Amino acid sequence: MSKGPADRRLSLLFYILTAYILLQFTWWAYLLIDLNKLYYASKGPDTVNLKVWMVLGEGAVFLTFLLGGIYIMSRTIRKEITLVRQQRNFLLSITHELKTPLAAIKLGIQTLQKRKDLSSEQREPLERTALTNTERLHSLIDNVLLATRIESGQHPLHKNPTNLSEITENICRETEIALGRTGMIERNITAQIKINIDGNAWESILVNLVENAFKYSDGESIEVKLLKEANQAVLYVTDKGSGIPETERKKVFDKFYRMGNEETRSKKGTGLGLFIVKELVSLHHGKIAIGENPAGGASFKVSLPLN
Repeated sequence: MSKGPADRRLSLLFYILTAYILLQFTWWAYLLIDLNKLYYASKGPDTVNLKVWMVLGEGAVFLTFLLGGIYIMSRTIRKEITLVRQQRNFLLSITHELKTPLAAIKLGIQTLQKRKDLSSEQREPLERTALTNTERLHSLIDNVLLATRIESGQHPLHKNPTNLSEITENICRETEIALGRTGMIERNITAQIKINIDGNAWESILVNLVENAFKYSDGESIEVKLLKEANQAVLYVTDKGSGIPETERKKVFDKFYRMGNEETRSKKGTGLGLFIVKELVSLHHGKIAIGENPAGGASFKVSLPLN
């Protein structure tokens, strides 16, 4: 992400102040050593050397603490600048994400109001579009609220014995319909995988991973695979897009983080989906990792303990 003018000014000011402090420290250390030499010169060279080494030793300790403080402050400032930039980008993206479905819903309703003579065949696509965009708004709001609850530690899990294979199949089918991608999820689901899990949390995990995969699959189908490996239920969601660079793989799970520049990005999203997935997987004492799809694209792997 590129820095804004305010970010650059803050960084420049910090580095100027840091350089000034270090120069002043060097200058005062030089003056102190020079004064000590003059003061102790009459007491013999051994005394002068001893005092110089004492000043150098104490100066080295002070310099170490000074450099440590500068490093910690620099890292903190960078993190704050990154967070502010990500929050600004989130506001840009969420504004766009909310305006687009609202505009489509408004247009559909206005058309239905003005054209009372529309046949049922003509009304159906308008109603379907309005309903699809309403579901999209509902999903966006749910994600924002869920991310807030997770971050504040106010999202308790309600685990129940669950047939993970069955609900995974149902979620895939419903998500295909909701996204208008019927038949584009290749499913390989091992039957009768039983686990103690929060069903709503699993739906959020799977839906966010599937939506993310479709977002970067460039119109290609994706694969959802659910297997039982050792004493774990393992989910793979694989797309055929451009993949995720190695340097970005840890960052994509950060809240608000999205690759590229928000002003020029063509992909939809708010930067909350993968953050929610990571946190919900962690609450279930599971793990999530990103691998490569041999056919091209990315593959997300979620592992949850069966016991």
